Formats: sequence, structure tokens, C-alpha cells
Amino acid sequence: MKSLKIIYVIIVVIIIFLSGYFIGNIKNSKVSREIRIGHNHSDYPDRIDYQNVFTDVDNQEIIDNFLMIYLHKEKIENLYLEQDSPDIYIRVTSPKRALGLIDAKVWFTKEGAIIGERIAEGWEQTEYYSIDKDDADYIKKTV
Repeated sequence: MKSLKIIYVIIVVIIIFLSGYFIGNIKNSKVSREIRIGHNHSDYPDRIDYQNVFTDVDNQEIIDNFLMIYLHKEKIENLYLEQDSPDIYIRVTSPKRALGLIDAKVWFTKEGAIIGERIAEGWEQTEYYSIDKDDADYIKKTV
């Protein structure tokens, strides 16, 4: 009789633990960071097609690497590029909060890449940064 009570208590504890575990997984499976990689549409130059979308739920390593690359960029002064012809577009968003975090254009070069980050509503105000060849190669490989 006493051993039967102990077995019931153990079963109840296991059920409570498993239900808490599954509820925690369901609540934490929402995307908090999303990176979209896109190109200009071939027929409509003003339209950007985002073919690659990476989320922190499915691709945490890619999200972390992109953010580390972005954190280690170096500012460039007095640079002129063809604004309308970047190699790729990168958008980092927070879908949980419906917030755009980074909106950038990327031009690949022999030395690495140039990132043009939009700092206002339109692309008229853009700050430029450079990244090294290894980081540019990682972005190319991922895309």
C-alpha cells in the first residue's frame, strides 16, 4: 500500500514536469529575430524579392553570425556607390514586436563587401561600412 502511494506520487511529479516542459517549449517557439536576404526583381526594379528568410527558431547560428558580422563592420567616409544596384538586400526584423531593426544594401568587392545602412525613412540618408573578405564570403555562402 505504501509503495503504491509512492508510485502514484512519482507519476504525478513526472506528469507535472512534462506538462511544464511542453508548455515552456510552445511559448518559447515564437520567432524573435528574422533575417531576410533579397535581390531586385528582374522585371520590376523597385520590388525586392526576399528568397532567403532565416529565423532564430530554425537558424540560430546564422542569425548569430550575421549579427556578429554586422557588429564588427568598420565605418567608411565619403563613399559613392550605385544606390540602385546592390548585390543583395538585408533586413533584420523582430516579428514579435513588429519592428524593423536593420535595413541594408550590400555590394561585394574584391576586398570584402560594402554595407549601406539606411538610417532614416528613405535611402537618402545612408551610412556605409566595410567588412572583410571572410565575412563577405560567409554571407555569399549562406545566401
